[in-house]
Order: sequence, then structure tokens, then C-alpha cells
Amino acid sequence: MAATAHPRPTADELDRQVALRLERQAILHRADGPDLTFVLSESALRRQVGDPATMHTQLAHLVDISQRHDAELQVLPFNAETYQTASYGFIILRFDPDADTDVIYLEDYTYAVYLDRPDAVRAYTRLYGRLRAAALGPVESQHLIGKVANDLQHHTHGSGSQA
Repeated sequence: MAATAHPRPTADELDRQVALRLERQAILHRADGPDLTFVLSESALRRQVGDPATMHTQLAHLVDISQRHDAELQVLPFNAETYQTASYGFIILRFDPDADTDVIYLEDYTYAVYLDRPDAVRAYTRLYGRLRAAALGPVESQHLIGKVANDLQHHTHGSGSQA
């Protein structure tokens, strides 16, 4: 029996996590929802989670998000020329134009933490600016996501799988 770093969640825990994420996601679709900007690593597009059909659906959803008027999605490609990357996810929560109220949200497998110390907020804000500068533009990012999705779709249909 192989040891794992984290135990697998129970079915009830998974259901609770999915329900919480869907509840959070619903906020994004409200008329008064927040403006969104994302920088995703190309590895997030290419690391297969689930079968190719599931991945294709997820990537198609990202293309849909990238076409929203209140969202800007950029991809940091593998060949981006930047000295600074983030191997971890973070979210900058901006409640008004005054950066003094920004909060950094970090989520891990087993915990979440909010950082509001001005030095931490400044460091993450600078990092985010550098990642955005090194990432593909929104249109180029949309094209890359679509290409990866199409490659998966061809892989799914080409391998005899049912979609």
C-alpha cells in the first residue's frame, strides 16, 4: 500500500467542497459581481485532471470566461521570459480602488490564510504585475487555451473514446 501525503477526502467532504465552490462561483455571475483578472500557468492547461473529455470541457469553460466583459484571463506560457514565477496560487482581493484595503488569499490542500500586512500585500501585488507582464495577452491566451482544448478533443475522438 502506497503512502500519500494527504488522505483522500470522503464522499461527504468532496460534496461539501463542491457545494462551497459552486456557491462562490455563483457570486461571479451576479450583475454586481466582481471584475476578475487571472494569470494561469500553461501547466494548468496541459496537466490532465480526469479524462480528455473532462479536460476539454474545463478548457472550453476557461475560453467562455475569457470572453466575459468583466474578466481578463492571461496564460503564462512555458517559454515566458521572466525571472520571477509563482509555483503556488494566490488571490488578491481588492475591495475598492484603495490598495490599502487589499487582502491576499492563499489556499492550500488543507488550509487557507488571509494576509493583510502591507509588506505582504505589496510583495504579492508586485509579483502579480510581473506575472501579467510576462504572460500572453488576453487574445493570445484565449487562442492557446482553444488550441489545447482542440488538441484534447482530437485526442479523445482519435483514440476511439466516446465524448
